[in-house]
Amino acid sequence: MPTKRDFIPLDSIDGLLLDEDESFEDYLFFHNVLDKFCWLIKLHYADRETVRRKRYRLDTLFQWYLRTNRVSPVAARKSLAAIVSPDQLEHNLTKGWHNELVRSDPLHAEYLQVGTNIGNWAGPGSGGLAAWNVVQSYYAIFEFLSAIVNAYNPDLRIDGHKKLAREFNNHVQGKISGSLLFYPFTISSVTSDRAFPEHPAHTKFHYATYPRAVGTSIDQLEKLVRDAFAFAGEGRRTSILDFLYELRLWANYTGVGRLLKLRDGGYQAFLMKNLGTVVFFAGGIAELAYISLFGQARYAALVHKFAREYIDRSERFARQKYLIPIYVRLRAYKHVGIFTGSLRFVFPDTEDPIQFIQRDT
Repeated sequence: MPTKRDFIPLDSIDGLLLDEDESFEDYLFFHNVLDKFCWLIKLHYADRETVRRKRYRLDTLFQWYLRTNRVSPVAARKSLAAIVSPDQLEHNLTKGWHNELVRSDPLHAEYLQVGTNIGNWAGPGSGGLAAWNVVQSYYAIFEFLSAIVNAYNPDLRIDGHKKLAREFNNHVQGKISGSLLFYPFTISSVTSDRAFPEHPAHTKFHYATYPRAVGTSIDQLEKLVRDAFAFAGEGRRTSILDFLYELRLWANYTGVGRLLKLRDGGYQAFLMKNLGTVVFFAGGIAELAYISLFGQARYAALVHKFAREYIDRSERFARQKYLIPIYVRLRAYKHVGIFTGSLRFVFPDTEDPIQFIQRDT
């Protein structure tokens, strides 16, 4: 039978930390599995030079995610319910955006940098707030995935994690795979080896191995993630949603003391970056579901409404609006051709921190 230590690289600093304090075992299990999941995104979607230099960015990774998977709202519409009221999805998106915005505060351009360089910015949750950030991140993802489930099954009344997870894991995750949901968010505890996608050729090189356990390939990573989901689920079909729920329970009740000790150093910084990565992509998937159902114009109107009611009323958010996650994603949709409307309201007044991949020719 596997144990949590099977998912922790004990020949790294993790092993030294465990030797000093075994109570960190739970945290290191969560930290490592979440980190592996995020590296699947980085390795599968980044271009060769980015993988080689390990200078990953949320803005460009998301653009590659959209382009590599040829995301099309027209095609995605076919996998969703025929009749859906916009009210519930707008409720989910607004709550998800609010939680994402709060967990991303204070905004700083370095939050977009998710490579191996920790940088000078500790990120959201610094100052002993990591446990609360875990909770906020989970609830952002809960709302975003609720929007996706409601887009597929509008008759389902979601009243808690168990009902959402059961519908997402057993039905939605498979039904919208390939049209709205893509790797690695399609991985569950029962994913077969044959279901994993073919990865870019450059992921076979040594520089593309997992930096926390050098020599571990992307093919090995995805199986470790799947097996960790199975281990955490204890026989239930589980996904990243369930894993983050368990992390949230631990952080909210029994793990606060451990997280407070992460105030300094790389563990907390990378935890915040990894949580931010999953929230960012989940938000994008939910937004694409809404655009697929109701179109660009209504989506833009919803973003404007959220901006008036939340963003523009806060001086610190309004002053750095070009770093608001929903605006970063909206500019990505514009860049790859998913959104064709005007974006004048999100262009920065100061130096633009957002980077873009080369356009298709």
